[in-house]
Amino acid sequence: MAREATFATDSLSAEQVAAYLARLEIPPSLAESAPSLELLSEIYLAHHLHVPKDTTVMHVPQDAWNAPSQPIVLRSALGMMPLRTAAFDRIVRRHAGSYCWGNNPTFAALLRGLGFRVSEVATKVFKNWANLDPLDTIVKDKWGTITHIVLVADWPGSGERYVLDVGFGGGGCPIPMPLRDGATVAGLNPYEAWTLRYEPLPHEPADTPPIDIIPGWTMYRRTPPLGSSFPSAPDANTPSAWAHQFHFILASITVRDIGLYDHYSQAHPLAAFTGFFLVTRLLPGTGGARRSVMFAEHMAHGGVRNARVHTTGGAQGDAGGPRDIEYVPMETGPMRVFLEREFGFVFN
Repeated sequence: MAREATFATDSLSAEQVAAYLARLEIPPSLAESAPSLELLSEIYLAHHLHVPKDTTVMHVPQDAWNAPSQPIVLRSALGMMPLRTAAFDRIVRRHAGSYCWGNNPTFAALLRGLGFRVSEVATKVFKNWANLDPLDTIVKDKWGTITHIVLVADWPGSGERYVLDVGFGGGGCPIPMPLRDGATVAGLNPYEAWTLRYEPLPHEPADTPPIDIIPGWTMYRRTPPLGSSFPSAPDANTPSAWAHQFHFILASITVRDIGLYDHYSQAHPLAAFTGFFLVTRLLPGTGGARRSVMFAEHMAHGGVRNARVHTTGGAQGDAGGPRDIEYVPMETGPMRVFLEREFGFVFN
């Protein structure tokens, strides 16, 4: 019996790479290119544009989509989310997606099949990152547990390593981020940018300080003051709001670690997405606009359970708030029609 590798080394076959690139609407002939930043950037952005962050499989058993319409019950299919590269079929064949523990490891396997070297690292996510400016707001109790995974990629002769994340969802950076203190990349529009900092996990000064601490890497999303924009990638002194997104220590985690973290994230009743129905991805040709459908039970009003759909960001920014708002009943029939139409899901 073959022994399982301690650390993730999954690599897609040439046939799987070709199918994956076709799913991303990239010519499969690109697989013949040598690894480069240009190739990495193209594939990475394409994944953000075509593969959603998707928690539907936690709430709807696959066979229920082809049965008579029924209410979608959150947590009704816990433990059914494909882990790591088991998400390949869901991403490539069904044109659906996964959450971080499926999207990122499967994308890592694609990159390895293209000649890149990829490390998979465990990550803490900052809760309420979209609502807080951590330079001017208490961060106490806002760091979650280790329930996220990001990738660090390089290749022979690359000179730098790059942080990648195709599983963050809303507000995630679609540009490879150099693994360098203070590195900053501009977004797809002049209203957002990201900066990476090497620092201890940020915590409230009034907290009891930790006895032992290892510096790690914090990703920040930056937005300009209301009514303005970034003319170029901001530097450290450019006026902007900074929001923590995630923090990781540069240490590859083992396959068993991944299984442990994933088990909590897709099965524990207190985990972030077990009670949250979400499908979200960037929209091609919009300068980074994002289309999302989401539902949690607190969103129901008067017994009516409708998922909210909206568009955010993009070339026009977010000054007017979410737009193109509509609602979809939380039932398998109308939700299937919506996911087929808006996200291209394949259910048969």
